[in-house]
Formats: sequence, C-alpha cells, structure tokens
Amino acid sequence: MRDLLLVGFLFFAIYYSFKRPWIGMAAWVWIALTAPAKWTFGFSSSFRLNLTIVAITVISYAFVQKYKHYKFNPLTFWVVLFAFFTLLTTATNQTSYSQYVWEYWNQFIKVILLFIFITLTVHKRLHVNTIVWAIVLSVSSYAAMEACKFFISGGSHRITGKAGIIQDRNDLAVAINMCIPLIIYLRHVTENILVKKGLLVLIMLNIAAIIGTYSRGGFIGLILLGAAFWWISDRKLLYGILAAIAIPLFFAYAPGEWKERQNTVSTAATQDGSFIGRLWAWKISTMIALDYPLTGGGFHAVKDRFLWGRYAPFTPGFGPIETPPIPDGLRPKAAHNIYMQVLGDHGFVGLFIYLMILWKTFTINLKNRRWARDNNKPWLIQFCGAVNLALVGYGVTGNNVSLAYFDLLYAFVGLVASISIHIAVEKKAVVDATGRSNLNNVVT
Repeated sequence: MRDLLLVGFLFFAIYYSFKRPWIGMAAWVWIALTAPAKWTFGFSSSFRLNLTIVAITVISYAFVQKYKHYKFNPLTFWVVLFAFFTLLTTATNQTSYSQYVWEYWNQFIKVILLFIFITLTVHKRLHVNTIVWAIVLSVSSYAAMEACKFFISGGSHRITGKAGIIQDRNDLAVAINMCIPLIIYLRHVTENILVKKGLLVLIMLNIAAIIGTYSRGGFIGLILLGAAFWWISDRKLLYGILAAIAIPLFFAYAPGEWKERQNTVSTAATQDGSFIGRLWAWKISTMIALDYPLTGGGFHAVKDRFLWGRYAPFTPGFGPIETPPIPDGLRPKAAHNIYMQVLGDHGFVGLFIYLMILWKTFTINLKNRRWARDNNKPWLIQFCGAVNLALVGYGVTGNNVSLAYFDLLYAFVGLVASISIHIAVEKKAVVDATGRSNLNNVVT
C-alpha cells in the first residue's frame, strides 16, 4: 500500500511541479526532509524521487516560469562562496577516505541547489506558505505521530527519527524546535477555524515529541524557544502564570528515566560518557583546524580513523577542560556541534563563511521584517519573526548536533534571500515606473 501511495504522489508531484515550479520546490523540500522511499518495502524503495522532482522543477523553471527577474544579494554571495570553498577543502582533504569526502560534497551541493532554486522560484506569499506547509507536513507531522505513541506508551516510547538526515533523536529535536515557530506562523495566517485548532494541537504534540526524544539539548532549546515567545508576546502575565502552573506539574508526572537524564546536565563534563566523547571530538576538530587553518581536514574529518588516531594522544590536556585519555580502538565520534563540525571540516576560513551565512540570514530577515512593518504586511511580519526564532533555536541547539549542512537550514536561508531579493527588485521597478517609492504591491 505504501508503494502505491508513493507512486500516486510521484505522478501528482510531477504534473503540478511541471506546471508550477514553486510546487516542485515544495515537493523537493518535503522529499529531502521525509525521505519517503525509505518508508516503503517494495518496488518504490529504489525510486529516485528527489532526482525526478529536481529535474522536473529545473525544466519547469527554464521553460514554464515567465518571471525570471533575479538579483544577486549578500546572502547569496556567502552561500555560493561557501559552496566553492567546500570544493577547495574537499580537493585538499586530509582524510584517509578521499572518495567518501567527494560523496559528502556532492550531497552538500544538492543542498546548495535547493537554496538556489528557492531564490529563483519563490517570490509570492502563496509560494512561501506552500514551502512552509511542506516543512511542517514533513517534520512536524512525524513528530506529532511519534508524540501520540509516547502518550499511549505512558512515556516509555523513545522518539527518534525514521528516515532521511534526521534519524538521530538529537537531530530530530533540533528540527522540531525549528518547525514550531512555523506552525505558530501558520496559525496566524490561516483563516479556517478548524485548521487553526488542528495547528494548536500540532504545537502541543511537537512539544511532547521533543520531550519524548529524551534529548537534553532539545529540551534546553525548547525552554529557550518558550522564553523567546514569552518575551515577544503581548500576554506576558497570562503566559507566565500558565507556565508557572504547567512546568511544576509536568516535572511531577514526567517519567523517572527522563528526569534522570535531564539531571545529568550539571555533571555531564565529568560523569557523562556521551558528553566526554563530544569533548574529545571538539578537541580533535580544533587541533585539525590549527594544523590546517585555511582548509581544515575535509568533510567529516573528525570521523576519520587516521586523523582521530593522530590527535587522540594529545586530547587529555588540550584546551581549558581536562578529559580522560581516549581508549585505544575507540570508534571516532561525530563532532556533535555545528561550529566544531565546520571548523574541523573547513578550517577557520570555512567557519567564518558559515557564521556569516547565519549572521546575514538573521540580519537580512530583520530588514525584511522592518520593511513589512513599514508597508503593512502582517503575514510577512509574522513569517520573519518565526524564521528568526527558528534560527536562534538552531544556533543554540546546534551546539549538540552535527547539522551544519542541514537541508532545513538552507530552506530557511533560501526563503529569507528570496524575499529580500524580490523586495529589492520590485522596489527598483516601482521607483523606475512611478518615480516615487510606493511599495504596497511588493511581495504579495
């Protein structure tokens, strides 16, 4: 049955993607985050869904889409620069598995193409909302399904990802934290009462899903996200009272295993084996960058046995935190930190470019929001606020995961860049046509 449903989806996706390239982008995002072929068991498990949708979307953009006015902006510059720089670091990689590094680069270029085609095809409110719905229907709907299992099992069901890049529970918790602001945005812009109520239930289930992952970083991100929402809310007193009542009740009835895991945060640096393993990976990533400051070690350098074995003897006294020696034969650990991941993979130059992408996305999104306020675009105000909350959540909880090349991040970056590009393009068009800055019809 799953195979037949997937085939049916593919036919519909191909048809509508060819007619409307922005629908192709929504399908592209959904497939990238959901990996539906991995949910099947029969003939459709070998389908190249993403490749098919990408090809149809590119053809549709080239031959069907009439509006092709494009402007290169600073955010596009930094993303494209990062793509070219990773090509350099891949060509000069220091790992013992060079062929796999090229495969990693090939995967990352597909993510960059996702960003580029979002900026090419998305330029209206309908386009933005379609992409947002695709994201919510991939990550948030799966989280809601798993949260139901968590409740039915009395809290014993451990939530993890099933397919795609977000299989790890920590990665899934980060993705859910990034999507919760989008669900809230959809509640603001949706007029149907039943859909609004459904989205409210979806928010509650996503919060429960983060708890059900047992991810300490995810829970910290959820707390920070809640604090940010409280800070920007117009009902601080009401929400403060509700939080004061709900949080103690939750901790009173939370599963004992969950509370024990969260309590290990205070002793993680000295007693938690998982955290100590991450400290080892961070130290080795830093040492790789110090030896190769311009290019780093290449994609996933810290997971290379050769580099891990070279630096492992020097880890105990390296850096400000003392760690025990790395046992002989220990399998290399992933970076589990977006900043250390990029530092070890692409050196200090690569980390600078990556930080500039995050910074420019945040600041350009603030400019988009200011423009929306000045020109009475309530939906865009809400969207920009949701994106910045998601970026803050990613930046904080990213200290706990290896998601520097995450499709969802670059989808956000692409939407911010697209809105900025089309505001600038239509500003110029309106001024050229009328001789005055009347911008009421921009980004409708």
